[in-house]
Amino acid sequence: MTDGSLVNEVNGSMSEGYVEQSNEFNYKPVPPMAPVSLVLGLLSSIALLSYIGIAIGVFGIVLSAVCWTRIRNSQGELGGKILPAIGLILSVLFVTGGLSLHSYAYATEVPVGFTRINFYHDISKKGFVVEDGKQDFDPGVKELEDKKIFIKGFMYPTRDTEDLNSFLLVKDSDECCFGGEPDLSDMILVEMKEGMTVDFHDGMVAISGIFKLKNIHSGGELKPVYQINGEFFSHSRTLF
Repeated sequence: MTDGSLVNEVNGSMSEGYVEQSNEFNYKPVPPMAPVSLVLGLLSSIALLSYIGIAIGVFGIVLSAVCWTRIRNSQGELGGKILPAIGLILSVLFVTGGLSLHSYAYATEVPVGFTRINFYHDISKKGFVVEDGKQDFDPGVKELEDKKIFIKGFMYPTRDTEDLNSFLLVKDSDECCFGGEPDLSDMILVEMKEGMTVDFHDGMVAISGIFKLKNIHSGGELKPVYQINGEFFSHSRTLF
C-alpha cells in the first residue's frame, strides 16, 4: 500500500466517523404528542359522519397547535414539526367539512310546508294545566292542533318490528330502550297514512304529519293523548 493510499484510507475513515458523529449529534427527539396529533387528524374524518368526529377534530386542533408551538419554540432541540402541522390541517378540514354537512342536513331535513317542533320544549316540558278542576292541554300545545309539524323522537319497541302502520313515538331513548314507562306528555301515537308502513329503528327518527289532540280523560287508562297522522318518516339526519 502506497503512502497516498494510506492517507486516503485514513481520511475516509475519519470522514465516516465524522458523519456518524454528526448524524448522532443532529438527532432531535420527537414529542409523543406529535404522532398523536397526526392520528387525531386522521380520526377526525369521522366528523363527516358523526358528531363524535367533530369532538375528536376539535381536540386534535388544540393538541396539534400546542405541539407545533412547542417544537417551534424549542430552538431546534425538538423535531417532527411536520407531524402536528399535518394533523392540524386535517383536523381543521374535517371539522369544517363535518360542521358544514351537518348544518346543511339540519337546514334541509324539514319537508316543505311543515314546521319544526322540538318534542321536549314544545310538548313534553309544557305538560298539562288544570282549569276548573279538570286537567287540560297546555295552551301552547293546543295551538299545534291540526298543524303540519316535523318532530323527532324514538320508536317505542313492541313485538312487531316490520311493516308498522302505527307506533308510539317517545321523547328520548331512556324511555324506549330501558323499559321506562313514558308519561302522557312524553309520548305521541303515530298513525301513518293509508298504505304506508315503516320498520322499527332503534335510533332517532323524524316524523312529518298533522298533529292531533285526543281525549285527555280516558278513565284512568294510560293512553296517548297526542297523535300525528304521519305523512313522511325517516331516520334522523341530525341529533337535534
